[in-house]
Amino acid sequence: MDLKSFRKDKLKMTQEAFAKLIGEEQSNISRWEESGDIPLKALEEIAKKTGTDFNTLLGYQKPTPKPLEVDNSWLKADFTKRTLVDYIRRALENAEIPEEQRKKYVDDLRIGVATSLVKPQIAIVGRSDTGKSTLINALLGADKMPTSWTPTTSIAVYIKHIVDKPAFIEEDVWVFTNHVGDEDLWNECRLYDETYCRQWKIGAGGVEILHSYGTRQGENYNKNAGAAVMFIDAPILNNSDIVDLPGFGTETENDDNITFKAAQRADVIIYLSQANGFMRIEDITYLKRNISELPIWEKKGANSLSPLSNLFVVASQSHTVNNGNREKLEGILDTGCANLLNTLSDEYWHNRQSSSGYTGQYYGKEELRSRFFVYTTDIPDLCTGFNEALKTVLETLPIIINDRTKMFVAEYVKARKPSLINEIEKYEGILAKRDKYVALLGEIDKNEVARVQDNDKRKKEVRDEIHKLNVESINEFSNFCSYTVNTDNLVQLIKERKVNNKKDEVEQFGSWLLSTLQVHCEAVLSNKADKLRSNIENYIKGFSESIVPSFESSSVSVDFDAGRESVLGMFGMNLVAAFVGSLGPALLWGEGLFAITSMLGPIGIIASIVTIGALGVAKLFGGGWEQGVAKKIVAAFEENDITGKFRNGIRDYWTQTEKVFDLTAKELDDKWESYVSDLRVTVTSCDVNEIQEKIAVLKRLSDFFDHIPL
Repeated sequence: MDLKSFRKDKLKMTQEAFAKLIGEEQSNISRWEESGDIPLKALEEIAKKTGTDFNTLLGYQKPTPKPLEVDNSWLKADFTKRTLVDYIRRALENAEIPEEQRKKYVDDLRIGVATSLVKPQIAIVGRSDTGKSTLINALLGADKMPTSWTPTTSIAVYIKHIVDKPAFIEEDVWVFTNHVGDEDLWNECRLYDETYCRQWKIGAGGVEILHSYGTRQGENYNKNAGAAVMFIDAPILNNSDIVDLPGFGTETENDDNITFKAAQRADVIIYLSQANGFMRIEDITYLKRNISELPIWEKKGANSLSPLSNLFVVASQSHTVNNGNREKLEGILDTGCANLLNTLSDEYWHNRQSSSGYTGQYYGKEELRSRFFVYTTDIPDLCTGFNEALKTVLETLPIIINDRTKMFVAEYVKARKPSLINEIEKYEGILAKRDKYVALLGEIDKNEVARVQDNDKRKKEVRDEIHKLNVESINEFSNFCSYTVNTDNLVQLIKERKVNNKKDEVEQFGSWLLSTLQVHCEAVLSNKADKLRSNIENYIKGFSESIVPSFESSSVSVDFDAGRESVLGMFGMNLVAAFVGSLGPALLWGEGLFAITSMLGPIGIIASIVTIGALGVAKLFGGGWEQGVAKKIVAAFEENDITGKFRNGIRDYWTQTEKVFDLTAKELDDKWESYVSDLRVTVTSCDVNEIQEKIAVLKRLSDFFDHIPL
């Protein structure tokens, strides 16, 4: 029999209480639970004192949790993906689209469909002893993940449905190193890239290999594993992927880095904090960061998700609170939510509100509290609220993803079709009136030197504006810090916020203060980014206007759209939207999309906040304790150079912004040069058959756009 499970799961008793019940030493109970070798006399006493018949007692095994049953709403999205992918593949095979036209009109569409139609990812986040792997095992309905009361999981484990396994992976588990070249973590988005995965692979096998590579007790722990992918059959994996992350705060910096980077990619965050000691300042600090990075799935009027539906804050191991006393647990959740709210600035939800369409009233205490749950596998009834809420989200997200992808495809066709038609008209014009295009090339050549000089001047104006905004941003934020972080003002804030001379309240005040600075820093950069967006729009407009005279004097329609042909158009439109989340994100260009990276790592931020909180733990008796705490906070800011870190983040933001501008401006120049070069070759050779073939290809592409299955 499984004595430990019988005591814990069925009787809900501690070892000490159970020993007292049957009249045995606690050391004997501990030994029997470990070995399973229980004396017959003890078994008889257990049966007598618990009212369990002997046969039932001998046959008792730990109950296996039932998997979370989720309706497979991904089927429709999967059908859309297969339909679109097959349609694009067949079109490229049958239409004989040259590489130039494929890159220009099809590749971005293909990449967009592939990256959009992916299952939502659930990240399980929390400190090392909160039971993350236990929760995952319960959701899967199988004991697959290593569990322990000591820090166990030291790698990010991506759990996917068996049907999603690439053909080149034969085993159930592949393990990857934590670093290759300049990349620090295996990218699960490249799962189907065999060359990439084999480059990162350091181990393969069954589920048991996770114990060897993925736990600090494993024999292969020192081989620097950073991630693993595991394939199993479970209902929840029909609609989503799960990633089990290392617990933060294990004094292992690499684990904290893995957890933060992997959590940034997640669509749903489940944050675990032990019910006993729920939402300490370290939890609040880390959770605030997770929330700020959380994707905004709720869209008012567009889908049924309520605000923050993809956030779950879970009081794990809830059975440890008076054997799962509901009233006490609800009080713990209330307090945890209130403590979190106490650390948030008034503007904390601004970015989420502007993107979701929900006003501030939808991100208040009631809405946030609805995202707090109790959980323990020892008392299944306590899991009901969490399971039902998670089920709802996981059944809804695939529908949203499917609709969003179809909208993307429709908008893509709408945006690219005019360029396609213009190109067809250009080639038809060359065949009909070649002399006009010969004249156009002459006008372009005549005006090009002046145009380039004028364009370089406008580039310099944009760079000068970036440098100016950098100085303004730093000055404005520094002034705000000076006004906010000084002894007199902090004393006033402590009184206004009614902070008492208690450790937890002082810690929360310190966290609120940093949150306020972070949000203000974001607001400063966002306002400056609005100004830069206007400059960039003027730059694109100027580029377009500079080429118009050559076309007009030649009586040829302009078919080069600077805004459409260059990513600068996207850069101009999305500069503000891209600034979402945490301090100092920089805009980096890659794969035609904006990526956001943080200038201050999570470990540095956590250390700063905890340091400030810790400085306020000693009660300062007497009438002036507020001033004493304020002085300690000011000293902590100076010692840790908090303001300097913010300023460095601002500088990095504008440095990266300038790099992006230079790259994208160069791309626009290159596209114009390519346009002129291609036009010159076509007009000079005037190969009628070749031009007609180009027209035929473009018309096939037009037909391809017209018949995309949506």
